Amino acid sequence: MKQIIRSIAVAVLTLVLVNTYADDKKKSPRPNIILILMDDLGYADVGFMPQAAKDIYTPNIDKLANQGTVFTSAYVTHPFCGPSRTGIMTGRMPHVFGAQFNLAAFSGYGVAKGETFISDVLQNAGYHTGAIGKWHLGEDGDYHPLERGFDYFYGFLGGGHEYHSKTWMQAATYTPEKYSVGAYGKDYNRPMMKNKTYIETEKGKYVTDVLTDATLEFIDESKEKEQPFFLYLAYNAPHTPIQAKTEDIKAMQKTLGADAAEAGSKRLTYTAMMYNVDYNIKRIVEKLEKNGELDNTMIVFMSDNGGKPVAGANNFPLKGRKGDAYEGGFRVPMFVYYPNSKMKKGDVNAYNFSALDFFPTFAKLAGAQIPKDKILDGKEVSQNIIKNTNPREDESIYVLRHYFGKSQKDPKDLNRVGVVRNNYKLYTDGNGKWNLFDLSTDISEKKDIAPQHPSIVKEMKNTVNEWTYTWEDKRPEFFDGPRYDFESKWNATNMPNFNKTFGKMHQNNKSK
Repeated sequence: MKQIIRSIAVAVLTLVLVNTYADDKKKSPRPNIILILMDDLGYADVGFMPQAAKDIYTPNIDKLANQGTVFTSAYVTHPFCGPSRTGIMTGRMPHVFGAQFNLAAFSGYGVAKGETFISDVLQNAGYHTGAIGKWHLGEDGDYHPLERGFDYFYGFLGGGHEYHSKTWMQAATYTPEKYSVGAYGKDYNRPMMKNKTYIETEKGKYVTDVLTDATLEFIDESKEKEQPFFLYLAYNAPHTPIQAKTEDIKAMQKTLGADAAEAGSKRLTYTAMMYNVDYNIKRIVEKLEKNGELDNTMIVFMSDNGGKPVAGANNFPLKGRKGDAYEGGFRVPMFVYYPNSKMKKGDVNAYNFSALDFFPTFAKLAGAQIPKDKILDGKEVSQNIIKNTNPREDESIYVLRHYFGKSQKDPKDLNRVGVVRNNYKLYTDGNGKWNLFDLSTDISEKKDIAPQHPSIVKEMKNTVNEWTYTWEDKRPEFFDGPRYDFESKWNATNMPNFNKTFGKMHQNNKSK
């Protein structure tokens, strides 16, 4: 009898092991992750968005979006470049460690050294990691991308760049030490950098094409290493200067005809820049297909903040622009493409998502361990993305931008604040008056309903007010270039002046 029982037990164990092995074989390998971050892209400036501008043509981007899920209520952590990127990389609101301003070129500063980046976590988990394009998170020493969890870097360390290589300085004679933090403009003409070496670029090249060439190289390098990869692809398009290739401008006019933007306009050049981005994303998809990697690659596409209409962008139907706490400042176009998931193709997700969520979500998908002492302001939302469910019911997303007047003699010392909770949006320009909008019926923020909902205003206002207690006594680590004079304005106006922003609520709650 014992022998029979033993034989049955062995048979059962063997069956379990065989089934387990079979299940493991069925499981997909860890996904490659590509985060494509555009720079100052308008809400209506890609064809996949529900109310896209008619003068935009992005068929390849739209094809990816339509095979994944489009997110119409995606938010970043700040309405301009550097702090927004800080939020993505660290999974934290940039204010908490003094990174709420942009970095000046060659300043010697950078995002807090003690903060773990998502690239650190994925690199430690065995991912081949790459950063390509605009960095803007620190240049020197420990702030360089290769010191922040990236194995590969190609691009430029500052906040922007000229598009045509004929204006770029020669790597052989380029010396960064010549350029102070006030050398605005020269910063945009740096030669490209590969890893930690400045390199020459052939004349007649266009920066988006060059960055895509580096992307294809990185994808091939990852395949040779037989590692899953994480790529942070930060195109500088369509950030200023507004410069396009002549052939792309002509192609837009030929393709769209009467729907193309006015000939010779800044808008036409802007749309041609996005046409070029679209072509280059097609090149990336073709490389992934050729390497057999496309199905197991998650592609996230979004902008770092809202568009800048004076530079050609279109944020319709949103109110506001880059720099604002209105929707047009920090609500951005976004899609997620992930064939190997159970994501339904062609979905539109209207729930509120935050760029803070990418850190824990990417780590989860990669099977990576987040350090126990790592503080995160976002949440893991992979199943919400895949199943198109709400990750933030009754939870707030907020943005806060310190704003100064045009001269030190007349400082406005204001804090522009936006809070989104379910379908409601609370807004102030910092003068103590708060407006409430119902985004489900008033996405353009035209009708103030605050008088009808005082309890909602108080609850949403208190959410961001209490958050400020954790960092308001911390002075910003840097203030952008001297030409903006932000540091002296900060000192002269006793910023951040939250008593002015929140009124009695701030002092009363803080004294408890």
